[in-house]
Amino acid sequence: MAIISVFPSPTGTPIATAVASAVAGDVVLVNDGTYPEPAVTVATSNVKVIAKNEGSAIRQGLNAAASAFIVTAATGVEINGFKIQNYTADAIDVTAGTNHRIIGNTINNTLGIGIDLAAGTGHVAWRNSVQDAGGAAGINVVSTDSWIVQNVSFSNTSVGILLAGANNAAIGNTVSQNGTIGISSTAANNLLFGNTVSQNGTSGITVAAANNVLIRNNAENNTGIGVSITTGDNGYLGANDSDGNTQTGIAIATDFNSVEFNEMELNQNFGLLISGDENTAFGNRFTGNTPTQISVTGTDNNLF
Repeated sequence: MAIISVFPSPTGTPIATAVASAVAGDVVLVNDGTYPEPAVTVATSNVKVIAKNEGSAIRQGLNAAASAFIVTAATGVEINGFKIQNYTADAIDVTAGTNHRIIGNTINNTLGIGIDLAAGTGHVAWRNSVQDAGGAAGINVVSTDSWIVQNVSFSNTSVGILLAGANNAAIGNTVSQNGTIGISSTAANNLLFGNTVSQNGTSGITVAAANNVLIRNNAENNTGIGVSITTGDNGYLGANDSDGNTQTGIAIATDFNSVEFNEMELNQNFGLLISGDENTAFGNRFTGNTPTQISVTGTDNNLF
């Protein structure tokens, strides 16, 4: 393993040059400064590109460069600790491979997606902050079996976090003030656990696929519904708080879901609305929802 140190221009080596010379196991260590070079493509597996001091190595797109980093390697790339700003496409774009890690980056003002896990499997996005992304999502997850953990996604034009691939987990993220949905899951078998989703423009958490599990999420003060399952059966909602939303706290439009031990307070269009069939609601708590706490229009639903 070698450590390849990078310093800013005019005397330093460009990040792209260092990355191109790296072999598996090498660390490209980027020192403090501003790096306004074009997109850096990481094509070699098991190379780490790390800011020496988190947030002090700045990838500056100047509203001219497309992306800061593009990952095309087969496996094991890490992008860690950069401040990334003013790009015209996706800030960090993972286009292939397995087990890549996007950690501790701060992304501001990109016209595309902040972090785009566009392909592959088994990636980790951890402790990143994405603000003012103009694309389809702040964090977009088309990959499968990936972990999206403790990120902040706020003030993005569209969705805060979009889970478009299956078998992913979104855990402990803070998602607020996005233009449309806070967290949207459009694929099967995703887990949403312990996320805080607030003040988003059209709804808090929306599920449009089967077999999603939502546990201990907080959906608060969103415009629209706090938590909803719009398509896809067999979901599980347990111990979520959905409070102060301008429409329903929790809305279930599909069949065979379980809604257990959730809390719904001060929502403006029912606490719990069930329009699907053969759902079970058990042990939920309601306070101050209008016009009533519960509305059930589907058939063969069980409420305890």
